[in-house]
Amino acid sequence: MSSTWLTKAVLQFERVLWLVSIGMLFVLGYFWGVLEFGMSHPVSLMTSLEALSGFEFSGCSVHQLPGGIWAHISEGEVGYIFTRTELLFISIVTFFCQIALAIIMVLSLIALRDKPYRLYAGVALYASGLLMVSPLYSLYESGVVLPWWELVRVAGALLCVRWAAKSLPVPQTHSQALIVYASQTGSAKYLAQRLHDTAHALMDIACVSTLTEQTLKRYQRVFFVVSTYGQGEAPDSARRFVTTLQGANSAASQTQFSVLALGDRTYQTFCAFGHYLSELLEQKGYQRAIPTTEIDRMDPQGVAHWWQQVGELLGIHTAPELFEYDDYTVVANECLNPEQTHRLAHRVTLFCANARYEAGDLLAVQPEQKDEHERLYSIASYQDNTIELLVRQHIRADGTIGLASGMLSQLTPGDRVLASVREHTTFHPKANVPWIMIGAGTGLAPFISFLKKRQAEQDSAPCWLFFGEQYVEHDAYFAKDLTAFQDQGILTRLDRAWSRSDGVYVPDLLQQSHKAIRQWVAEQGAHVYVCGSREGFGESVLATLQDILPEPQWQSQLHTDLY
Repeated sequence: MSSTWLTKAVLQFERVLWLVSIGMLFVLGYFWGVLEFGMSHPVSLMTSLEALSGFEFSGCSVHQLPGGIWAHISEGEVGYIFTRTELLFISIVTFFCQIALAIIMVLSLIALRDKPYRLYAGVALYASGLLMVSPLYSLYESGVVLPWWELVRVAGALLCVRWAAKSLPVPQTHSQALIVYASQTGSAKYLAQRLHDTAHALMDIACVSTLTEQTLKRYQRVFFVVSTYGQGEAPDSARRFVTTLQGANSAASQTQFSVLALGDRTYQTFCAFGHYLSELLEQKGYQRAIPTTEIDRMDPQGVAHWWQQVGELLGIHTAPELFEYDDYTVVANECLNPEQTHRLAHRVTLFCANARYEAGDLLAVQPEQKDEHERLYSIASYQDNTIELLVRQHIRADGTIGLASGMLSQLTPGDRVLASVREHTTFHPKANVPWIMIGAGTGLAPFISFLKKRQAEQDSAPCWLFFGEQYVEHDAYFAKDLTAFQDQGILTRLDRAWSRSDGVYVPDLLQQSHKAIRQWVAEQGAHVYVCGSREGFGESVLATLQDILPEPQWQSQLHTDLY
């Protein structure tokens, strides 16, 4: 159809006819009920019936009395008298029904020009005409109304339109392209939203968790922005779709696709899921429109190059504003372990009037060198406008300090930082259930935010924290905060492992408490959250938990933020 608004209007014909039918049935039922059961205190008629105009309704006579009042008259006696309010309300209902039918008839005549809608428009024209000539719209001139025939008229009109609706083409979305994101830490979602903002009139956006094969085939082109998680795995949100796609039969499809694969080149499994998804889609018959593009740590130049190719396909000539950063002011910067000269950890407090976030979200920090990639840090606070970070000063193999961590650890109050909150929905804590939080090193940060959330919301569900670091005398980060949470009953249990002081690691503590952990998860419905370095800590913790946690809790109640 040449006009978008006309297409949308035609697709609403059936709904409008249902509303009209309901209005007609109301008028029909009202008159029918009153005339069958509404006789009360009849009085003698003082004039002849021939002098009164009126109509017959299911064998009952209704006439207009002097003064414009309508009444049921039987055997020369006046029965139920319709008030002016009743007649006005009925007139309004029938008036709007007639207006709606007239609009459908006009639009149907216009839509008859379009072949895909011709049958449907023709039947809608017939059905609206059938309803329009109902004597209910001209009671006072119609002479005779047969209620059972009017019921047949309404039912027939609706059935005709319902049958004709099967001839309609598959409903199309308002655009022919879709951008899909599969995000673990929120970066893929953020990037997809920024790209969609550039082309929202030509492109829909969806999370991969809502995607079905049928949805995929409705679009001419589908563009995926996906991250790789863990050892080349799909993000949690993409697992169901991948399983569905794996089980689908291969068949030729007109849908074209392209994958923008996000990753970190320092990992051996760099962009592995993006490549796997691309190959799987091609195996299932989808057409590759643009080669799979690898993006190292949100490299803006790589994203811009891919988007330029997308723009050539869709006719988009606007370059996207990929990254928007807010101006944060440094409030405080405290080194928590000054004796650990090669593993300094800083508690950095930042302020921004526009900062809005949830517990579990991340802060993307832009290093001073603008051509460098942003860095993501877990937020250790739960108060809008103020954000606390736990930053480890990263020392490279050659002895130099990492750009972002070096910058953050050297900040002083009053300094400015460009940063942006990244929503991390898969790591948002679930309310009103017990939590088991497992972190090591700076992986403690989000759990401070979790506990502050519990405190602010006065949530009384129990919380259990496992924390691991090197030295009890140096690395007891947020010790005062944790003690306060324990004193207030917010933190129910705290187990700490000091690898250098005691030779104990977090997986050792988990094994020692495996029965209690299983009981918390299986019987109390606790959710388990793991945050820290994937290599070493994360791998060993997940292996231990897999032995402890029963299915299906292993999949549904475990949340990870491993880097």
